Amino acid sequence: MTKIGVLAEDDTDCRAVRVILQRILPRGVGVKTSAPPSGGCSALRRKAASCMQSLRDAGCSAIVLIHDLDQDAENSQPKNENELRAQLQRIPVPRGIDYLICIPAEELEAWFWADQATLERIAKGHAKASAAPHSIRSPKDALRRLSAKAHGKPIYSTNMNEELARDLDLEECARRCEAFRELRAFALVACGAS
Repeated sequence: MTKIGVLAEDDTDCRAVRVILQRILPRGVGVKTSAPPSGGCSALRRKAASCMQSLRDAGCSAIVLIHDLDQDAENSQPKNENELRAQLQRIPVPRGIDYLICIPAEELEAWFWADQATLERIAKGHAKASAAPHSIRSPKDALRRLSAKAHGKPIYSTNMNEELARDLDLEECARRCEAFRELRAFALVACGAS
């Protein structure tokens, strides 16, 4: 059985991407996930090589490394994607593994901004889907603020990401989010479905 590994910053990202890949991939293709125990970008970069080896040992023939393009803490500007990608490309990848570096801008939660039905679940008529989700600053925080505006208190948390991923409009997301398009194309090729 073909298996695709997902390496992400935390368990909520892993669970959401697993759901998305299970929706994209043909039956019989497995998805195995890994996140560093302490979570976060720096832990992901430090542990990526050993996590990828563990995914390979678990039978994965392809691995997706998902790393947010968060704000730079020093100057509150988005990090430079080319510099981040170059840094991630220096991480050793186990031999024989197909590999994709997936960098959602700024965070994976930007993908939810592509889908009106997803926003309705969070904000009940208080937002419209974005034609350019990658341009939303701090999309995770923006979802929290949006849910607070709609409900009087924030109801959105990243623990909802797995549930939101189950109903996400994959076509709209692919149309509006370049990183998502790359992920979908890579997954289909890696499992031989494209």
